[in-house]
Amino acid sequence: MNKKLVAALAAASMAALSACGSSASGGGGGGGDTVKVALIIPLTGASAKTAKQMENAANLAVAKINQDGGVDGKNISLEVYDDKLTPEDATKESQRAITRDGAVAVVGAQSSGEALAIREVAQRSKVPFITSSATAESVTKDATFTYRIAPLLTDYANGVVDTAKALNLTKPAVLNDSGAAGLLLKDLFEARAAKVGVSFAGAPIEFPINGTDVSAQVSNASGLKPDGVLIGGSAGSDHGLVAKTMLEQGLDVPLVGFSPILVSDAIKIAGNAYSDLPGVYSLQNLDQKKAATKAFMAAYQAKYGTEDLTEQPAQTYDALMILASALGKTKGKGGQALADALDSIAPYEGTSGKEGAKIQFTKNRHDGFTGDYLVTYKMNGAKAEQVDLTR
Repeated sequence: MNKKLVAALAAASMAALSACGSSASGGGGGGGDTVKVALIIPLTGASAKTAKQMENAANLAVAKINQDGGVDGKNISLEVYDDKLTPEDATKESQRAITRDGAVAVVGAQSSGEALAIREVAQRSKVPFITSSATAESVTKDATFTYRIAPLLTDYANGVVDTAKALNLTKPAVLNDSGAAGLLLKDLFEARAAKVGVSFAGAPIEFPINGTDVSAQVSNASGLKPDGVLIGGSAGSDHGLVAKTMLEQGLDVPLVGFSPILVSDAIKIAGNAYSDLPGVYSLQNLDQKKAATKAFMAAYQAKYGTEDLTEQPAQTYDALMILASALGKTKGKGGQALADALDSIAPYEGTSGKEGAKIQFTKNRHDGFTGDYLVTYKMNGAKAEQVDLTR
């Protein structure tokens, strides 16, 4: 967006989002009482930048909620905890948030390992937990107190293969990392390819997660003479390294993946590859053409400065807004009453998700998004541009 458009959108969105106060728990609400909500994210480590964006988005949401009167006249107090991107710290911090600090709900968890750890604590404590980033199906499977406002890994995988089909790729190669997500994505890619009629150039090729050299794997892929590469894994740095190595080795074909392609680490490592390869495509749960998304991004930029945002901050914002709605029904109480309220929320169209996609939970389904909610992007250097491949 140009500066004039950003300024105009910021002005409109600050009104629509009820411009932020000086702190997450400030503004409106009256009475002095607070409802404590925990945000557990990896503020240190490789994902710290995205985690900070999630914190900023949560502060925007809480400021709006409190400006609008809070929860039954009480302000929400957002307490932030650092899980350091490890399940052990996620367990420790969620226990501290719930048992010592009295949080009535937990939001966050950037990856599935930490989300599964928090899920266990939330279940024992009967405290609702909404993950705004974790994608593994196991996080919400048979859950009674854990919810998700983020894509499912299966939906990502299906979208990657469908994008390859839309690009008319007839024999792409598959590269997947050695982590749990990568191994699962390999199988999901194969299952979807068989269903929609896409043939792979050869067997999937595995590369080490968080590795420093993928030259052998890219060389093996090149030997298959593919017309594209599908990449599956969780570390953004790996995606950037694969793209960079493809360019260096002359594997001049499109690269197709999902949100890790868009993170800052991937963009930095990829260098010229994101502009010089025939196309680098990524799926994301964010529709930058949607009015609510534009308003959120403009408000974020007005308060925190201009930076490209991925889906995680928008999903975190939506998680806080939905949580506040449910807390309104329980007059700020947590426990089973809050879980029941979340299970019966009305369909909600938030800042994340494709235009028209709704977030809704039921007693038997705690994954908020269903149907067609992902959007395709094409990288133009460091800039991700939304594209429609159905035309």
